[in-house]
This record gives sequence, C-alpha cells and structure tokens, in this order.
Amino acid sequence: TMMMWRTPLLLYTRLTLLSSLLFPASSFAAFRPPSATRSASSSISMSSGTSPKKVAILGGGISGLSTASQLLSRHKQSGQSYELEVTVFDTGRLRPGGRCSSRLVGDKPPVVKNQQPQRRACDDEDLQAKNQDGNNITPQNIRKALLANTNQQGNNDSMARVLNSCGAIDHAAQIISTNGMDRFQSQVDEWLKSDVLESFPEGSVCELLDGGEDSTNKLKLEPLQGDMYYGKGGMGNIPLVMRDYCSSFNGFGENYTGQSFRIAQDVWVSPSNGVKYIGNRNKDDNNSDDDDAEQWELRAGSKTLGKYHNLVISHNGKCADRIMSRTPAKAFHSLLRTKFAPYVPQWGGREMTLNSIYSLVFAVKSDDASPISKVVSNLCNQDKNDVYTIMIKNEPTLRLLSCNSLKHHHAQNPNSESNIEIYTLLSSPIFGKQFKGPQENLPLDLQEKVVMKMLSNLENAFKLEQGDVSNWVVDLKLQLWGAAVPMNTWSSTSSSNGGGGVDGFVYDATYGVGAAGDWILDPSIAGAWESGRRLADWMLKHHEESDKKKGGEWSVGLPDLTNNSNNKEKNGKFVPSRVALESGIGSIPPSPNSTFEFPTSSNDGQSQRRQGGGGRGRGGGRSRGRGRGGRGGRNGRGGGGGGRNSNRARSNNDRTSQTVS
Repeated sequence: TMMMWRTPLLLYTRLTLLSSLLFPASSFAAFRPPSATRSASSSISMSSGTSPKKVAILGGGISGLSTASQLLSRHKQSGQSYELEVTVFDTGRLRPGGRCSSRLVGDKPPVVKNQQPQRRACDDEDLQAKNQDGNNITPQNIRKALLANTNQQGNNDSMARVLNSCGAIDHAAQIISTNGMDRFQSQVDEWLKSDVLESFPEGSVCELLDGGEDSTNKLKLEPLQGDMYYGKGGMGNIPLVMRDYCSSFNGFGENYTGQSFRIAQDVWVSPSNGVKYIGNRNKDDNNSDDDDAEQWELRAGSKTLGKYHNLVISHNGKCADRIMSRTPAKAFHSLLRTKFAPYVPQWGGREMTLNSIYSLVFAVKSDDASPISKVVSNLCNQDKNDVYTIMIKNEPTLRLLSCNSLKHHHAQNPNSESNIEIYTLLSSPIFGKQFKGPQENLPLDLQEKVVMKMLSNLENAFKLEQGDVSNWVVDLKLQLWGAAVPMNTWSSTSSSNGGGGVDGFVYDATYGVGAAGDWILDPSIAGAWESGRRLADWMLKHHEESDKKKGGEWSVGLPDLTNNSNNKEKNGKFVPSRVALESGIGSIPPSPNSTFEFPTSSNDGQSQRRQGGGGRGRGGGRSRGRGRGGRGGRNGRGGGGGGRNSNRARSNNDRTSQTVS
C-alpha cells in the first residue's frame, strides 16, 4: 500500500517542481496529492487520440474565475468525450481577486530591491510652518506611516504594522448587490448559506448629508434601502472560494472526470509580446477549419506559458489593450481601447471609459472612541444601529468611508488592540484624476499631498476640526486604483440569449478569443460574475455545436469596423452607466439623494466631435498649447475627451460644477 502511495506522490512532487521552474513566482492549484485509493483506469472514457481542449484566462478577478468555474462545471455536466484544461493567469502577488480583494493578517509587503530613498521637502527640519500650498506641514505620525510603506525604515516585519495585524481590510470593492440578475441571486443565496457572504444589517449603509438650513443638526445620516452584502472575513474571501471550487474539478484515477484547473499567481503576461496568435491568419469569418488546433501562445518575459485553443481576456485597461494590439483580431481589440476619465457624455462615448480612485486605508488609535465614531454615534443615537459604510454626499472629493473593524468584527485578530479603528476611504473620480500618478510607484510627495487632502476633506465632511482625524492616525496605506470602475458598458444584442437583452460578453469565433467583465454588462461584482457565466456557456456551445453554423457566425458583440457610417452602431454601442457615474465606485442601490447631471457640453455628439473627443494619449491643439488624455480642440490644449481653450479651462467632457479642493 505504501509503494502504491509513494509512486503517485513522487509524480506529484516532480510535477510541482516542474511548474515552479516554469513559473517561479506562481502558485498552481492544478496539481494535488493523488488519492491513496487511486485505480489504474479513469472513470470516464476519453476519445483516443484527442488532445485536451485548453483555455487560457487572463485575469483572476470575479469575471475570470466565473468563466473558469462555469466552463468546468458545464463540461462535467454535459459528459463530453473531450478533455478540458482551464488555466487562469493572475497578476495578484498573494491571491486572486482583482478589485474584489482584501488585505489579511500577516500579509507580507513586496520586497523592494535597490530602492533609492526619495528626498522630500517635508524631510527638512528647518521648514517653515506652511508648505507651498499654504497648508499645515504633514504631522510626524503621517510621515512615519508613509516612510514605513517604502521599506526605508528597514522594517519588513508585516506584523509590526498595525494594518497587518488587526484583521481583514477591504481596500477596493465594498458592496455587493444582485441588480436583478437571477442567476447571481441564486449564487448569493448559496454563499450566504455557506458563510461566504454576510448581509449588511438594516441601516448599516447610509448616506452622509448636510443637515440643511432648517435643521438643528449640521449633518444627517440616511440609510440606503435594498439588499446589500459583503464578503465574510473580507471581500477577498469570495474569489478564494471560487478558486477552490475550480480546483475541486482536479481528480486522479477514478475521480478524474475530464477537467483540470490551475491558477498561476503573480504572473504578468507581457503586454508587448505576451500574446501571439499562432493559428491560421488566412482564414476568414466563415472558415471553421483548424478547430482542434492551438491558436494562442502566451509568454511572460522570456518564458513560455503554453499554447491554447481559446483565450479569454477578463481584465481591462491599458494592459489588455496592448496585449491584443498586435493580433489579427482587430474588431475584438477595438473594444479594449481604454480612456480614463471621471465621466462620459450622455450618448456613451466611443470607447471603454474607466475612472481612477484613490483608496486610503488608515488606522486611528484613541483612548476612547475616535472622532469619526463619535459623530456617527451621535447621528444614530435614536436608531442604535452600527453603521458599517457611509456614502459621502456632502464632499465632492470623497465617495465612501467604511469601518473594517465593525464590518469584520467576527474576523478580528483577538490579540489586536481594542481601541484601534481601521477605515477605508475612497476618493471621488474627479479627485483621482486631478492627482493621478504612476500607480505602481507613487512618489512620496504625491502620496503625502493626497493623504493630507483626503483626511482634511474627511474632517470637513464630518464637521470636525482640522487634525481631529489626522493627528490620531497610527498607520496607513495609500493605493491608486488606476483602472477602477467602468463609466460606460458595451451593449450588444444578438441571438446568444434568444434576442432578449444584451449579450453581456464578447466572443470572436474566428480567432477563438472572448472577453468577460463588468464593462460589458454592469459595473458591479454581479455584472462581472454574470458576464463570465454567459461567455463560458457560449464557448462550450460553440465547441459542441460547431457544425451547425459557420465559424464567424458564432461571433458575438463584435463592432462593425467598415467605413460605412450607417453601420457604426450596427452590432452595439457604449452606453453610460448612470448609477456608476453617480456613485463613482460601481453599481449599487440607487441613491434617493441623487444630484448627478451629465456635463451639458457632452449632450451633443456633434459638439463632441468638434472638440476632438475620444482621443488617447497626448494631444496638441492646432493653434497653440498641448494637452494630456486626448486630442486638443482648435484653440488649445487637449484634455481627456475635449480640447481646452486658451484660458486653460477644464476639458468640456470632464467639466462639472463640483470643484476639488
């Protein structure tokens, strides 16, 4: 019996070693120790001489894992004779999840090699009382926390940081709502039963508003209505459960049912040459030959990641755009071109538009309750409800404040100090754009400016004195969520769902590549999950019923790139997401206090065209000046979707009555 066990265990060890050599920074979930009761024969009969169908998914967020789990489960249920191998490549350093992720107790910071200390003005001892902006100099406690994030203090012990020792911290996605999607509602119900999700208690998600002239109170809290959920023990628990579900399809011997799954963690598919089409470039849309041939080869730097029959893009932003830019799937690639702006015109815009948001996680320590919790407690003295999450409506630079200590009270480290409160503060998209920097390496002076402005504006929103919050901060972490929330979604309608409603995914059957994500259906976790499901169902249907249609007829959601202007919106168009535009952080239950209005200059498509909107990169005006983010108009600097005139006014498409201070 021991010899029977040692042989497959040795094989498993060698396979694991091989995977670590191919992907040195990866963590594979594909290979597990085989069962001790392994038999010599498989429980199903696979077609002899048929190679496994291999699918590569770029992105381990909700849409990517949803696509993988549906491919595996549907394949098993249908009892197909061919084998299916699904591989997810995720850039997350520690875990999958994308925007649905959390920081957990003991997470180690990345090792920064040969980092050069960045000298900042605030490091000088002989500074005057004010800096160039006229604001107070950053307090010592804030400076200390910022320096700790750069490893310049020589302390890489993660447990020495307050934020790494207290409990789960949600730093990106905060709220889950089903948004009327029945399949996702069924999944939510299942997650609730298995303690993956927790319902927000009634009254625990509120909007913070000014009290008004007729009110005796300066502030008021109004509860948001509707069913809302969050990940128990952290939002990052949701993708971990999805990953483990996918791994459950890996079997050996009599437990093998024809599916295998692996996830490569901390792997960056090279944007410049990481994706190469190796199929037949000469085939047309009606040619379905080479259906069994591998069509895509992936690379990470100089290392090959394998060859695959199908490719799924389940992330967005500049990387997705660059990855597909050199492939022959031109119509598919055109949808991945991305613009970054806090708003879109009322007609939706010409390309995917993502906003940028700052996420500031900070810990406050005080002998009693913090000033924030005191204000909230006073506003809730009659309802006596704990408020977990606050949508900030009285400060245009901020959007959300969430108390991780309350929300994840059941997952707190019992050894952590009880007088520490940990908050996540999300900025508005306007603020994120105004102070945008290189998100992978934010300069220290920019971090300092952003942190102090966000904390100062939070104090203003809560009618506190300057320093009431910032002076009590004992630890913090600032992150720029550069490609954050879609402001518009690609809307196409075809026969994929019987002609009822939008497709919710994109699929180029000619080249065997598809896309899933919230930008194709709804800017929410529900939209990402449902999009992945729909794409997986269609891909399996295409493979199993390919003889019923010609190759290109299986394509879904591709735009018409012909020169005939009458066909520009023949197969779909980008439409604005009003709820996401209002909240700035995704699709959540609608606000009864909505004040959002589209920028007036964006209502007219002809006006948009005159101003040179829709451009990318740096744009120059015809007569003078230059701009960033789009092509300039006739009179000057180009902005993110509209030219600037000679008085350097803000880009028309991004103009708003709200100002950023």
